[in-house]
Amino acid sequence: MKKILWIMLLTLVLTSCGQSRGEIDAAKKDLLGDTVSQQDDTQPDASEDKKSQQSNSLIQIMPQDTLAYLVFDSISERELTSGEVIISGTTNIQVDKIQVLFTNPTSKYPDDDYTLQAFKSGDTTFKYIASSKNQVLDFGQNEYIFRAWAGKEISETKIVLNVLDENNKETIGSESTLVGPEDNTISIDLPTSSKYGEPLMLWEESFTYTQIKGFEVKKEILPEISCETLTDYLWERMNVWYYWNTCRDIVKEKWIKFNVIRLDGEKYVYERHYVDFTHGFYGIYELETGVDVTSENISDKNQELKEREFPSLEIVDDLMKDIVNS
Repeated sequence: MKKILWIMLLTLVLTSCGQSRGEIDAAKKDLLGDTVSQQDDTQPDASEDKKSQQSNSLIQIMPQDTLAYLVFDSISERELTSGEVIISGTTNIQVDKIQVLFTNPTSKYPDDDYTLQAFKSGDTTFKYIASSKNQVLDFGQNEYIFRAWAGKEISETKIVLNVLDENNKETIGSESTLVGPEDNTISIDLPTSSKYGEPLMLWEESFTYTQIKGFEVKKEILPEISCETLTDYLWERMNVWYYWNTCRDIVKEKWIKFNVIRLDGEKYVYERHYVDFTHGFYGIYELETGVDVTSENISDKNQELKEREFPSLEIVDDLMKDIVNS
């Protein structure tokens, strides 16, 4: 019903201005999607030219907001196998305290909550020692959330350290899985890796991965979709205000990926979508949620997010490539 009312309102607004049907369609596409898809989808994403603080398959430093009170020094991969990693950096505002939340679900001691004792309000440098001796560094994915307080404001940065096995080699394998309802089931050897974990079934037709939060892949009957027809496809699929950007035809006729911002009640959700034509999989990875975005300013937010870098996407993109090639 919302969709019908929304389309009627859109049509009324457009037709009341005396526009032709072609102009209405063009306006609809401009309103809902990236109308310069052909040019945009063949050019590198502007954000790809920007360097994050650090990002590769083993080490990721990911600011979680625009405040970014903490600026981190680079971390050497050689430290990962030494049993002790020094995470240090500087402040760019007066910070009162720094809290570090540690998680590693595969570790004997899977979580920790620590406030830096040597850091005092107004200090311009900080240091945290992630060590196996103190049970805050182990094999697998070690995640650290650095919370910096400046008055009542809090800025967060996520750091992920992937520590591989004793031979410093990535553990790669596969797991045979049945995915899909009875009338649309396939048997597939889903990949496993120390980078992204193992597949975990959510329902008979959908699954996630143990080391990736906010990620789901669903078995669907998919129509023909391309970057050129994406606006029309999402127009039918979505039932809310949305915009998309950065569609990539990674392997022609095998899979595409693109980003979507959509309204969800009083908040917005920004996601990367994957369409795997080989297996009929539709994957969604949540990148960010927030508030203060409406139908009036969602276009501006879409442009802002398009230019932002999300380092964790490297791992999820690699996972989807492995799934497509399974």
